[in-house]
Amino acid sequence: MRQPGGDEDGTEPGDGEPGSRLAALGGLHLEEAPPDGGVPATGRSPRTARNRTLIVSALLAATLIACLGTAVHLFLRINEPSSAERPPPPPPPRPGASMSGPAGGGPRPVAQPVRTENDLDMVCADRFYPSAPRFRGSAPHPVMISEGEETGADFRSTRTLNRAAFAGSATQRRTWAPDPERAQIVACLDLTGPGRKIRDCRAGDGTLPLVEGRYRLAVYEVATRRRILQKDLTGTDRACPFVIRTGAGDTLHSAVKDQQLYDLLHQRVEG
Repeated sequence: MRQPGGDEDGTEPGDGEPGSRLAALGGLHLEEAPPDGGVPATGRSPRTARNRTLIVSALLAATLIACLGTAVHLFLRINEPSSAERPPPPPPPRPGASMSGPAGGGPRPVAQPVRTENDLDMVCADRFYPSAPRFRGSAPHPVMISEGEETGADFRSTRTLNRAAFAGSATQRRTWAPDPERAQIVACLDLTGPGRKIRDCRAGDGTLPLVEGRYRLAVYEVATRRRILQKDLTGTDRACPFVIRTGAGDTLHSAVKDQQLYDLLHQRVEG
């Protein structure tokens, strides 16, 4: 007689040969598909396995890309020159740096009229003022002399020939020291370099060499920046300067005398 939970012969499930045990547990190990075609209770569908494989592959690819990027970054950092080896960045353009000559695009007009001596200094750079009086007709032709303090100087100053401007008539004063808006021409005097040594000059507790100063004088019409005269000259004032300006550098240059400038300019200014 069949006992509950057993075979007719009285043996319990799991007793006997291995085949009997496998038959009893076959649903767990053979992963047979259920009759309705669904997913086995204890197995994984092919689609789930493929999705998991794709996710793992994507993670591996991302890891490889990250490792490659890190390796390239480290390579570039290792081969990058140190801050001491890198050349310094170029200095920013200085205000008025174009004062040494016209820009590559040529002189540029200024719409506003001349108001100050600083406006006339800009004629030595690359500007002109169409509303200014023209250099034409009979003399006199009022002039302003604009002098650069150093080679490639940013700062310019107005130089007045006192003997010509204040030792004569009112006409001479208006010609050699005119109001800025009345100037017809600007004479630009610029240091271009040193010449031979002249002597040593006392400066504080030490000395500085005095050398010949080489200059260029260029005269422009204010209204058009048309060049009227250009002349290279050497400063003939060979005396040590009475006052040495702070920041003058380690070399002093012989200065251009007033008489030199007058000799070069008077024919075009006074006619």
